[in-house]
Amino acid sequence: VLLFVVLLTGCTQMSAEEIAKKMEEKYNAVKDFKGTLRMSIEGEGVKQVMEYEYVFKKPNKVRMYDKNNGVLMVSNGEKMWIYDEKKNEVMVMNVGRYSQANPDYGEIVKDMLKRYDVKVLGSEKVSGRDCYVIQLTPKGNKSMEMKMWVDKEFWYPLKIERNMNGTKFTVEYLNVEFNTGVSDDVFQFTPPKGAKVKTEEDIGIKKFNSIEEAQKHVDFKILKPAYTAGYELKEISLMSNSVSLMYAKNGKILMISEAKEGVLPKIPNAEKVKVGDCEGLYADLYGSSMLVFKKGDVMITMSGMIDKKELIKIAESMK
Repeated sequence: VLLFVVLLTGCTQMSAEEIAKKMEEKYNAVKDFKGTLRMSIEGEGVKQVMEYEYVFKKPNKVRMYDKNNGVLMVSNGEKMWIYDEKKNEVMVMNVGRYSQANPDYGEIVKDMLKRYDVKVLGSEKVSGRDCYVIQLTPKGNKSMEMKMWVDKEFWYPLKIERNMNGTKFTVEYLNVEFNTGVSDDVFQFTPPKGAKVKTEEDIGIKKFNSIEEAQKHVDFKILKPAYTAGYELKEISLMSNSVSLMYAKNGKILMISEAKEGVLPKIPNAEKVKVGDCEGLYADLYGSSMLVFKKGDVMITMSGMIDKKELIKIAESMK
């Protein structure tokens, strides 16, 4: 949600500092939000639509219910429950360390202004609300143009539409209501009687307090960056012989995943880059940088809201 709020920065011709101040003011005005979240993918004769009853409360509480498939996801900011009604099965996950309640808006805005060329197309209504219509084009990649409809009152994105290689992706909020005083009870969940409860460990996810501890469980050498651009290591996890290192700074997250793999994967609209002496692929995906490269027998995937040059600099320091 924060990422999409950031993308509306081209609504007015202001400096990055002025935009950051305005955005923080508007974002702080939103305490809670509810409506219907509709996501669709359309292309090559196929159309898939997913719809959820959606409730959000700051700073990090969310509830999503897929009525058609009987799947409920609830998070109170510390724990997340994913309940499958048909199977009467619930997955419980700890998400507290992923919650970043105090982002540095100014830094995020400046970062996004570097990434996109922004153009205001006009005004339209979405779900009965007046919105700015904004066109965003990633600098250096004109094939990944995106349109966004941003609520004029709260500067909240109510619709996002993106075309990639002939396929259209749309995210839209319907029947929207802001600041209705949603109770915290909405974001709690008690498994029904007889429900099978699974934890992260049950699906093979293990957490570690140090890289040295995680190293004992994999058959490759775990690499870590000597340079992190101020990001601090917050969590180390392992799943299926793949290690993930989660770093955070000022509300922004940098994920580094490592595994013993053979060849670089195919990434749509990616560009070839050099990471030291290694070949790599870089892509800008919805405002988040993604870099994949191989060092020795280790495939490394890095992603986050971070400048391309900075991301490559971090990658080059991996050892």
